[in-house]
Amino acid sequence: MSLWKVTSLLFCLAIVPISSSLTSCASKPAELKSIPIDANPIAEIGKTQQMIEESRANQLDVLSPNNFTRAQNALKNAMTKNDRTESTEKILEQVSIARAWLHEAKEKAQIATLQIKDIADARRGSLNAKANEFFPKDWSHAESDLTKATKQIEKGKFKLAEKNADEILAQFRKLEVDSVIQRHLSKTKDNILFAEKVNAKIAAPISYKDALSKLDEAIEVIKKDPRNLRAIKTAALEASESAQNLVDITQKIRLGKTEEILLQAENQRKTISNLRRENRSVEEQLRDLEHRQIELERTQNLLDQSSAIRKALEPNEAEVFAENGRIVVRMKALQFAGNKATLNKKNEALLKKLNQALISTVPSKVVIQAHTDSLGNTIRNKKLSVQRARSVQDFLVANGAVNLKNVESVGLGDADPISDNKTPAGRSLNRRVEVIIEPTFKK
Repeated sequence: MSLWKVTSLLFCLAIVPISSSLTSCASKPAELKSIPIDANPIAEIGKTQQMIEESRANQLDVLSPNNFTRAQNALKNAMTKNDRTESTEKILEQVSIARAWLHEAKEKAQIATLQIKDIADARRGSLNAKANEFFPKDWSHAESDLTKATKQIEKGKFKLAEKNADEILAQFRKLEVDSVIQRHLSKTKDNILFAEKVNAKIAAPISYKDALSKLDEAIEVIKKDPRNLRAIKTAALEASESAQNLVDITQKIRLGKTEEILLQAENQRKTISNLRRENRSVEEQLRDLEHRQIELERTQNLLDQSSAIRKALEPNEAEVFAENGRIVVRMKALQFAGNKATLNKKNEALLKKLNQALISTVPSKVVIQAHTDSLGNTIRNKKLSVQRARSVQDFLVANGAVNLKNVESVGLGDADPISDNKTPAGRSLNRRVEVIIEPTFKK
C-alpha cells in the first residue's frame, strides 16, 4: 500500500488547490457551468441521470461519496422543480449543479483511486463475484468502512484513512474468495455434509478422504487466484465428481455392499470407459485417414482425366484445367460466325476430338456454357449464347459422349467476361464455349 504515503501537502499543492478544498463543503460546487436557457429541461435531466449511472458504474459513489450524494440531491431538486413546472432557469440551475458535483466527484475519485488502488480492484472483484448477494451483511460492513475511508480522503485526511486500509482490503479480498467458493463449491460441500451425516467417514473412508482432498485442492486454486475461471472450473468439476461419487458409494454401502468392492467396480468401469474412449479415438483417426485417402484418390483421378482430355486436344484448340473438383475445357478454337449458332466443319472436327475424349473418361455430368462479348443487345447476346450452347450439346449427344440425362447447356451471354471487352483481342477471348466436366470417380 505504498500509494497511501502520498502526503497531504502534495495533495493540496499539486492536485487540489486550497480554494477548491474550502469550497468542496459549500452549498455550490466550485466549477459551476451554466446550461443555455433555451435547452430542453427534460432532455438535460435525462442526460444527467445517464451521467450519474455511468459514475456509479465507475464506483464514484464509493470513491467520492459526499460529492456523488450532492450530485444526486441536486438532480432530485431539478426533477422536483420540473414536476412543479417551475421556471426553466431554476430547473437548469439544479441540473448544472448536479453535473458540477459529478465533476468534483470524478476528480476526487481519481485521487482516491491512487490512494486505494488495490481496494478498488478488490471491491470490483468481489462485486463481480456477487459478494453483495452471497454475504450481504459482510458486504455492507466492508462498504461502510470503505465509505468512511473515502470520505476522509475527500477531506485530505490520509492518515486516518490509512489506518484501516489493510483491513478494508482484506475484507474485500476475502469476500471475493468466499463468493467464488460459494458459487462453484456449494453443491460439493452439501454432498460431503450429507455423506458425513450417514456415517461416510467410517463406512467409506477412502472415498471420503478423496472427496475432502479434492475439495481442499479446489479451494486452494480459488484462493491462489479467484479470477482464473478456467482453473477454477476444472478443479471444481473434479471436486464435484468426487463428492457425488462419495454420496453414491455411501448409499450403496447402506444397502449391504462394501467400499472395497464398489471401488473395484468403479475402477473397472473407468478402465472400460477409457478403453472405449481410446478405441473411439483410434476409429476416428482411421476414418480421418480413410477420408483423406479418398480425397487424394479423387484428386489423382481428376488430374488423370484432365490430362487425358488435354492430350486429345492441341494447346491452340483448348485450354484444360481442374477447378473445384471439376474439369474445365475452354474451347479456344471453337468459333461461330457473327450472330450465328450453327456449327461449321471446323467446329465439328474439333468437337469430335472432344467427344472421343469424353467417351473415354465417362463423365458423370457435363455442363456446356456459351458466352458472348458485350457488343450488341444484352438480351440478344443471351439468346444467341443459349443457341450456341445447345448446338454443342446436340452434337455431343448425337455422337455418344453424353446423354440427355447427364448434360446441361447454359447460355450466359455477356455476363461473365474473362477479358476486357474494350479491345478486339479481349472480345475474342470472351466469345467462348466452356465444357465443364464432373468426372466419374474410379476407386
